Amino acid sequence: MIVGANFSSPGELMRSVLACAVVVAASVAITAQGDGRDQRFSLTSNGRDRSYRVFVPDSFGKSGPGPAVVLFNGSGSPVDGLFDPWKDIARKEGVLLVGQTAFAQGAWRIPEDSPDFTQEVIESAATKFAIDPRRVYLFGHSGGAGHVLLLGLLESEYFAAVGAHAGALRDSDRPLLDVPQRKIPMAIWVGTKDQMVPLKMVRDTLAILTARDFPARVFEIPGHTHSYAERAKEVTEAAWEFLRKESLTADPKFYRYPFK
Repeated sequence: MIVGANFSSPGELMRSVLACAVVVAASVAITAQGDGRDQRFSLTSNGRDRSYRVFVPDSFGKSGPGPAVVLFNGSGSPVDGLFDPWKDIARKEGVLLVGQTAFAQGAWRIPEDSPDFTQEVIESAATKFAIDPRRVYLFGHSGGAGHVLLLGLLESEYFAAVGAHAGALRDSDRPLLDVPQRKIPMAIWVGTKDQMVPLKMVRDTLAILTARDFPARVFEIPGHTHSYAERAKEVTEAAWEFLRKESLTADPKFYRYPFK
């Protein structure tokens, strides 16, 4: 019922009702498009019950399989903290976001969080959503950043590129530089005031990667600390700009390792 309006004929009333209906429908569509779908799924990996979260923007998969970014949290923090900064990119660019939970207290460790687990998550998500297998990217913060660098080295023909905030390779990781079959692109963002992952450690990582001919980049943020939230919008936009340009030139290959 429309209150406070006078109509000269039933036809005029009907036209007004239809116009209102169009406006309401448009409003609902815009709201739905802005929200997307936030879902959680479970799976069994290596005999353990595990879970992961997926954010699917309404723009994802509209013109065919779309890209996916797999997010890795810092030690002791939930992966959910990375979703909000990435959702704006996801909605704008039609990117699927995947976030899994580390096995032990939010800290990423191999073998508990081996590449097998990440691959199982991606393959599980791919049965539900149209993911482009040549455009699956990794992004992590802090402990998650160190982890994605390792995953990129171990599975250089499965992931298209790696982005990391406040992460670096340790001396003990360096033997893995002999593993990659492909020189996977990697980029690291680091604050000049980061006390947990010192700037020198990141510069040393860049030096060893470039010495091995990896297309690696480091972006130093003046005055920035270890906090991702402090510069989340800036880092997220820059990370996607780096990642989105990369794609596997062949169907992905996954390698399994005898971790103990």
